Amino acid sequence: MDNVRLAKDCVRLVGGKENVAGVTHCFTRLRFRLKDKGRAQRDEIEALDGVSKVVEMGDQTQIVIGPQVNEVFKEVEKIVGKSAADPAPAAAAPAEGDGEKGGLSVGRLLDIVTGIFAPVITAITAGGMVKAALLIMGLFGLPTDSQEYYVLNFIADSVFYFLPVLLAFSSANKFGCNPYIAAIVGGVLLHPNWTALVSAGDPVSFFGLPVTLYNYSSSVLPIILTVLFMSFVERFAEKVSPNVVKAVLQPLLTLGITAPVALIVIGPLGSIIGGFLASILSFLDTNVPILVPTIVGAVCPLLVFAGMHLAIFPSLQTIQLADMGYETVCGPGMLAANMSIAGATLATAFRVKSAKSREMSISTGITALCGITEPALYGVVFKFHKPLIAGMVGGAAGGLFAGIMHLKRYAFATPGIPALPTFMGDDPMNIVIAVATVAIAFVVGFVVSFVLGVDEGAAAKKSA
Repeated sequence: MDNVRLAKDCVRLVGGKENVAGVTHCFTRLRFRLKDKGRAQRDEIEALDGVSKVVEMGDQTQIVIGPQVNEVFKEVEKIVGKSAADPAPAAAAPAEGDGEKGGLSVGRLLDIVTGIFAPVITAITAGGMVKAALLIMGLFGLPTDSQEYYVLNFIADSVFYFLPVLLAFSSANKFGCNPYIAAIVGGVLLHPNWTALVSAGDPVSFFGLPVTLYNYSSSVLPIILTVLFMSFVERFAEKVSPNVVKAVLQPLLTLGITAPVALIVIGPLGSIIGGFLASILSFLDTNVPILVPTIVGAVCPLLVFAGMHLAIFPSLQTIQLADMGYETVCGPGMLAANMSIAGATLATAFRVKSAKSREMSISTGITALCGITEPALYGVVFKFHKPLIAGMVGGAAGGLFAGIMHLKRYAFATPGIPALPTFMGDDPMNIVIAVATVAIAFVVGFVVSFVLGVDEGAAAKKSA
């Protein structure tokens, strides 16, 4: 596949670079935010070599490419410019023709959350995989009290400890304010002096106003709400600052107002909301542990198909991991869902008559085993209809087993066979349960898909 040609064609068919308000990417998709979505030629984009599907989600026009999306994005960035190769400001005017003038729709909210988390997922995955590698090294004899273990451990943990800084930067890009000042505000919440005040626990005030002491490492909501507030402060500072001193006065006002308000009001408010969400997740984990993995296992293919998984899962699983040291929101259910889709896709290879469809089923099924299911979903599962039913049944079966056995995930990575070490933790049986979840979901998905067969007639109509 020619990445340069594909990038040029994608930009041309979404209306040209002048129609691109912003573009970013996740593991498999280019996520365009267009000034006028009506100018995008969806059918022509889907016909391009290397494109699996075009999905409209909220304010985004998502072009599903696959694991090589990063290389294509680099070429897109050269065309549209680095200023556009970021999520567009959430406060910008709605695209012409979207019918949502000035309102905050569910789709727009999902677009905001996705735009904030998508850029940091790679960093979170990197930390999670270092943690997983460290667990494997421990099994092979690396002492937990060795300096090597100590260094690798804080390398892995640094991603989560400094998560507010990463989220500050991506939130600023999404809300249309200075990402570097936002990163400084994130650093304020993690500064050693602030940490010392929290550890000491003595009352703190700022010009007579009481300051509530919270530990913001690994937190999510406090910094996102703070940067949202900062976006308004920055615009206010720009208006009131005379041009002759704007370069100095605007950043002074932005940081000088935002940081204290974050420590006194917004940070504690975000922590309270985050604590409430953590309490809900803890209640579900304790009282109905089978509920979330089963539901996620069943509906995850639909969420991935619509591009909604990044808007729903990352914030919740980060909150739970920070609160409990493990997460059950995404990992177990999504592991079951991905393995079931892999089984359903590979089974399709035995039922289709077309050699091209058979080759597609095998290649995308193997990719799904590694945790990347979009190629299988768009190239096989939704195309032939019945494998989707099999994938959802297998995902629910694997998720139910994971819930009954209370499967936990201790670090982040795209759930698949290469990421199984992220299920290694204090309980040595947890990884065994994870492997059993993989087997159950894969086998059920494969068998149900093989029995149901494929709807090649529907596929032919779609291709016509």
